[in-house]
Amino acid sequence: MSDQENCTKSGQFGWNELVTTDVDGAKQFYNGLLGWTTQAFGEGGDYMLFKTNADMAGGLMKCPMPGMPAQWVPYVVVDDVDATTKKTAQLKGKVAKEPFDVPNVGRIAVLVDPQGAVIGIFKPKGP
Repeated sequence: MSDQENCTKSGQFGWNELVTTDVDGAKQFYNGLLGWTTQAFGEGGDYMLFKTNADMAGGLMKCPMPGMPAQWVPYVVVDDVDATTKKTAQLKGKVAKEPFDVPNVGRIAVLVDPQGAVIGIFKPKGP
């Protein structure tokens, strides 16, 4: 997500992230299946980037809440994360993760639609 060229325009999918209960198992599976490698991102090494050669393919992290199932979370680029998050309740959705800033990446939130599907939103950090 930190490479501006990998982000698309507002309203388009711009990132995919795997949250999993088994980070090492996910690394092994996707490396074997797709030839992806992983690289630590940020401080602490808790977040990993999936890469194909030098290109980012997505993110990988341990499920942040006990009991949360492993799942891929797609992120859509928006112009204003806070304003988009505020619309969620009016549209009968829920906020799973309130807006927050990720250094060198941008602003992010995670939402749940009325049917229970998870979607992330983000505004990439400007140049």
